[in-house]
Amino acid sequence: MFDLFHLFRWLLGIVVTVYATVITIQSLWEWWVWLTRPEAGMERPFSMLRRYVLVHGLRLRIIRFGGDLLVIVGLCVIFGLLMWAHAIVWSMPE
Repeated sequence: MFDLFHLFRWLLGIVVTVYATVITIQSLWEWWVWLTRPEAGMERPFSMLRRYVLVHGLRLRIIRFGGDLLVIVGLCVIFGLLMWAHAIVWSMPE
């Protein structure tokens, strides 16, 4: 049986996921290109910024962000359970 709301939810999920992934990859790539350009090594502000980013990346600890990571994993598990339950309900006979 065709359900327009079911189709809308799947299309919305796909579009939002692809959009978020593309925007994140684009942003990371632009930062990478901007921070690694050859002339940036000769300029003091850029070398300080690169050092700052490197130091903060090394200081990043999983324990500090463990709560946030736990929430993200929990929400992903709940989403998976909802999709599984939806598939079971969708496959039930009338």
